[in-house]
Amino acid sequence: MRFLVGSLALLAATVCGQNLVEWTEASSGVQYSIGIPEAAAAPFDVYLSITAPANITYAAIAFGGCMLRSPLLVAWKSNSSIVTSSRWAAAYHPPTIYNGTAVAISKTSSVNSTYWTAELVCSGCSSWLGGSVGAFGNVPLGWALSSSPLANPASSNGSIPYHNVGKDHFEINITNARNTPSQFGALISGAKRPWSPRRPPLALV
Repeated sequence: MRFLVGSLALLAATVCGQNLVEWTEASSGVQYSIGIPEAAAAPFDVYLSITAPANITYAAIAFGGCMLRSPLLVAWKSNSSIVTSSRWAAAYHPPTIYNGTAVAISKTSSVNSTYWTAELVCSGCSSWLGGSVGAFGNVPLGWALSSSPLANPASSNGSIPYHNVGKDHFEINITNARNTPSQFGALISGAKRPWSPRRPPLALV
């Protein structure tokens, strides 16, 4: 597994009292920000913010560090709204809908003529059959980006095109993303509109 070092900016940030780890893919300018609660181990909910230039049609994160056999969370804009979809890939083919998560979109998500921001809370992204996200120390994550048009951007079940902008891995120190119950509750307080094929909505703090 290869981790990009020279082409990324990785930092820990405290935003409005909450702890986030931020990583920026240098060539596209897409930024991922991650926060978690102070859990001893997975499963735990994950806060994820993605900010992308308008030309990026979707941005994805792989919680197992690569495309295969771990939850993939994909986000994109549809007119003035944010759409998200949880996917799974058992082989190097277009990933299918994954029913092991519940994802809520925060009301603080936004779209303008220059950038779009998806602020998401995922239940089920930190633990899956065969793997989990660590609650401390270095954690590998995968990313993928596309600028190709989506066939049906209004639908969370629609097909997604090839990640023509790029894909790779990055590593964060997730200890720096840990939040107390009150901090994490404030971080996810704007989450709404649960999306899930089968699971019930998130129980928000």
